[in-house]
Amino acid sequence: MTDATVNTGNNLNLIQRIRRDYSPLVIGMVGLFLVVFVAGAVFTDDFLTWFNVKTIIRDAALVGIMAIGLTFVTLSGNFFLLSMKEIAALSIICFATLMSADWNQWGTVGADPTTWSLTMTFLVAFVATMSIATIAGALQGALIGLGGNPIVVTLGAAGLFFGIGSWWSDNLVVSYRRPHGAEWLGTGSFIGDIPNITVAFIIIAVVAELTLRYTTFGRQVYLVGANRAAGRATGHENFGMAIKCCIIASVCAAFVAVAFSGQVSSAHVNYFSSEFGSSGDMTIMVIAIVMVGGNSIMGGYGSTLRTSLGAIFISSIDNMMVLNGFNSGARVLAVGLMIVFSIIVFALVRRGSRAVE
Repeated sequence: MTDATVNTGNNLNLIQRIRRDYSPLVIGMVGLFLVVFVAGAVFTDDFLTWFNVKTIIRDAALVGIMAIGLTFVTLSGNFFLLSMKEIAALSIICFATLMSADWNQWGTVGADPTTWSLTMTFLVAFVATMSIATIAGALQGALIGLGGNPIVVTLGAAGLFFGIGSWWSDNLVVSYRRPHGAEWLGTGSFIGDIPNITVAFIIIAVVAELTLRYTTFGRQVYLVGANRAAGRATGHENFGMAIKCCIIASVCAAFVAVAFSGQVSSAHVNYFSSEFGSSGDMTIMVIAIVMVGGNSIMGGYGSTLRTSLGAIFISSIDNMMVLNGFNSGARVLAVGLMIVFSIIVFALVRRGSRAVE
């Protein structure tokens, strides 16, 4: 066999791998996007207006940021963090409580708050909230890394975090007055009329994708997720990886909680269960985004870019259904069907990949 033959074979193998591993999912997602937007343009008034497109991406931003964080957990082979909405619930209570504290005027009680006092209040509340989220993520990651079942660990943690949030707030709405230091994130816009939360979503999506593709940590995430034995052999144990990825997911959930609290100037432990839109449970929505994005629940395969596109896709479907008068039950059903459909498609694609091999 000549070198030319070998090179040709290698080239063919590379092409086959690209077609096998990427084309079905990528073409499928692009096709679904086109179908949705064409159907929206034809059957739904105002679907493709600039205002509605901004609304779609803004709605995708909140769930998308949480889904990006969850993608790290999934890619590392640790299934899902089923406590995402409970971490968000505890975080939003922490943030709103500190924002509404008596010392929030920083020496200007009885007077109009200054920019400095608003900024300091926000920073204290933000740092405290992120610290709690980091501890929550590290706790779960450590238990999973020690061999705990991710489902059992995160479901137990969900009950713990929700209970703490309910006890802390007496299960009441915690509100704080405007103006406040979180308005810039919740409702503000620095670039024209594009919401800051949308800009944050884009930045986080880009940084996450670059991290996974071009850093040592990102390569380790894929390695440990694809093959635990190979990870151990190269010195990359799941213990540390589970902690890091769970912290990333928890911090993303807390960031969304801060942004949402900044929009409504309040907090309640059930905001992410019932009042956060009408498309069902927040954790289910986030899992749906990760699945629709074509990420393997077994780990080692997928990307945060796909997750981001999945968030926009699901937000587009939900928006189109709202504009056409569908009730919340139908929208929850659509989310469930998308999860089932994505599992079936991914299983068929991977089955075809193994057949080629």
